[in-house]
Amino acid sequence: MRFESASIMYTPALQSFDRFGDIADYFRQHTDVTLCAIVDAGMRPIGCVSAAEFKNLLASPFGFSLHQKKLADALMQPGVIVVSMREKVSEALGQLHDNEAILRDGLVVVDDAGRYVGTMSGLCVFRTMNALHADMLASLKREVAERKEAEGKIKRLADSDPLTDILNRRAFVREVNQHILDRLPFACAFIDLDRFKQLNDRYGHAVGDEVLRVVARRLTRHPEISDAARLGGDEFAFVIRQASDASTLADFIESVHADLTDGIDTSVGRVFVGASIGYSVHLVDTNESSAMLHAADKAMLRVKSQGGGVSRFDPALDATGEDGHAIELALSAAIATGRLQPAFQPIWDVRASRIVGYEMLARWPDSGLSSDPSPGQFIPIAERLGLIDPLFWTLADKAISSLGKDDHFLAMNISPSQLTSDHFATRLEKLLNRYGVDPARIELEVTEHVFFGNLERSLAVLKPVRQLGVSLALDDFGTGYSSLSLIDQLPFSKIKIDQSFVRGRGQSFVRGKVLQATIALCREVGITSCTEGIETADDLALVADLGCDQAQGYFIGRPSWLRDGGQIPSRALSA
Repeated sequence: MRFESASIMYTPALQSFDRFGDIADYFRQHTDVTLCAIVDAGMRPIGCVSAAEFKNLLASPFGFSLHQKKLADALMQPGVIVVSMREKVSEALGQLHDNEAILRDGLVVVDDAGRYVGTMSGLCVFRTMNALHADMLASLKREVAERKEAEGKIKRLADSDPLTDILNRRAFVREVNQHILDRLPFACAFIDLDRFKQLNDRYGHAVGDEVLRVVARRLTRHPEISDAARLGGDEFAFVIRQASDASTLADFIESVHADLTDGIDTSVGRVFVGASIGYSVHLVDTNESSAMLHAADKAMLRVKSQGGGVSRFDPALDATGEDGHAIELALSAAIATGRLQPAFQPIWDVRASRIVGYEMLARWPDSGLSSDPSPGQFIPIAERLGLIDPLFWTLADKAISSLGKDDHFLAMNISPSQLTSDHFATRLEKLLNRYGVDPARIELEVTEHVFFGNLERSLAVLKPVRQLGVSLALDDFGTGYSSLSLIDQLPFSKIKIDQSFVRGRGQSFVRGKVLQATIALCREVGITSCTEGIETADDLALVADLGCDQAQGYFIGRPSWLRDGGQIPSRALSA
């Protein structure tokens, strides 16, 4: 705000040689002015006569007779306050503020060259100062509001994950600590997405980011979840404040799992990811923040090693266990000395109602550690240390040598790293010849992500394996990647349908339809269908009604050890 925008009175000025009568005439003619400016020959102000002072002078005894012959320079006040039209009011505030004379008499206004322009009355000065104060107050309010908004934005940025816009790890831990201080029951859950890395490798990080954003939105749309966070990568966490009813809590987290593992529409089509959720309850499972988070993480790792799903912290299962470093130190020696053992999970012929084969699974009994590591713990470490190939052949030797004379087949999982060896088929053939086992009794299970990034190389390794008479099964089918081209390029004899389609069918209409369509597809193209995750009689009845050929899961039988005679058991013995 500048003085030129204020109410300036453009009245003429007097000069120093003007007389008393001229000043009196000036105030009679301009009754609303409070000041008469006195200027020099160049129109530059040299003083002023206050209307109030002039009236007091006239009102005094003999005032007129004493002063009527005086000139203006004798009557003026030399200390006139002068401001430029272009000057900002805020810059002159210092000399205007608390100056009673200015508020009474006003001031003189000049142009850029210092020449007289007019005057401002005291009332005008007062109003101008009030307007300035109002502007300053409004500006201050805006600045305070903008600063608060900026501080809030900075806090949100510091507390939120930039990709998903939900809480980050630091903010989540802080919120958990606050909930603990409130001394109320609440549950904390950790989530790890299954097969997300393979999805990233297949479609790229842009599609992976789409999936992560959808997962975040699905978490935040549940009103029961008070805090949802992305901890990093494909790991998420959430808090449920009302967690007093264990059964209701378990049902709710199961519904979250079904929601997260439902199909996700992306720019490349509909994809699926699995989820492993572990959770713990404050004041029941743990009492401290770090212990609670650790408990949820341990429960998540355990359920992930079992193929995914939901699990609550169990002190008997999760409270002990070695860290990764201890497992690394012991694993190499355990493989070299043959301490890892194969366990066998039966595969059921749905129509014939009998066991027709077994899947070989790795187990580490009598590890010498405080607790025996689960496959979910030591298999990733073996992959990272380059030990997966010797581990496979050690277990394969024991498993193939134990095959009896019946017609049961043996299914074995192979790792992506094994499909880089030109000698895989040759080595497998020698092993089968050593024990006189028909290659037709061997089935190799490969997951879809085995082929990502190097399809031609993988096909070059598997085709001679198939030429031996060994059958190939496509494992974890339907977990988010288009596999129909693989069925056409490789002579797969079986498709194993991922367990998530059985577990999630109750919460997802789509999953039930995908299960039905996949079984029908297998039937149409003449490929054996096998559904994993059969845990109840209802599960088995469902896949039987849909026409599935084979089934596998805990209801059929848990992984079992070799019998005393070194033979694969005909029924499950817990391992």
